[in-house]
Amino acid sequence: MQYPEGYLESLEEKQKAASENGSEKKRKNDDINKKFWDECLEVVSICNGQQEFLKKVENTFSCICCQEVVFIPITTICCHNICKSCLNRSFKAGVFSCPMCCQELQKTCINDTNKNLQNVLLCLFPGYDAGRSLKLCASDRR
Repeated sequence: MQYPEGYLESLEEKQKAASENGSEKKRKNDDINKKFWDECLEVVSICNGQQEFLKKVENTFSCICCQEVVFIPITTICCHNICKSCLNRSFKAGVFSCPMCCQELQKTCINDTNKNLQNVLLCLFPGYDAGRSLKLCASDRR
């Protein structure tokens, strides 16, 4: 199929702008992690590169337990982010403290999924959750 001159470039620019605006809106909804997002955005202003920004986001939002980008994140009262499955595994082992700073956690915090953070991470890293739901189910069976 033939497209008019400049059509594909224009379409690509529109899709990129929509993607960036979508992740920006979602990021702004994640009030709990505002400080962390500000740190990540500093990298963009210093380095002017999306790769550096994504690397900073990946490091900032890595789970202390599994060392991967948090999946179904729980943001604790001490503002640390942990995968729901990792925190669940910790609770099943009888450890009810934050794996990062050891602050005592309520058993009910396992129900407080940070959906805003999850949405931003899915927007920035499309498909990073692929196959991880099986891991969640497997760890929850234990």
